[in-house]
Amino acid sequence: MTSQRSGSPAIPPEILAKMTPEQQAALQARMKERESQGPLKTVRNHCVTKEDLQKLLTFGDDRGSCRKTIVSASSSKQEFRIECTNSGIKVAGTVRIEAIDPEHLKFTSQILSGDTMKIATTGTAKWIGAECTTDAKK
Repeated sequence: MTSQRSGSPAIPPEILAKMTPEQQAALQARMKERESQGPLKTVRNHCVTKEDLQKLLTFGDDRGSCRKTIVSASSSKQEFRIECTNSGIKVAGTVRIEAIDPEHLKFTSQILSGDTMKIATTGTAKWIGAECTTDAKK
């Protein structure tokens, strides 16, 4: 999976008000440094069961604060809009997943966090085995 971020994260005013100017400057410096590093590449194992395939995939932590709306779905493609609010920050975007063949899929997402941070993600996945091992459940 490759993710590219641009812009600053949306931080609620009440949280910013609790930060010292030094803390705010340090946060901005960390974000600029992270953005300057370019795309972030990640490899991870995730177990997907037959039951998981019958519902919208989450690809991460879903704390129940998100609303997912199916845009289109077929036996080989799934596209949905996602809208979340967490600590006063709104996140919205589109996720597309396509099965290339029975053992491979590709996905893309375009997410806007607050009014300023954009996150574009692309990736591929492949079948690695019929059993969910302890390592794959991460």
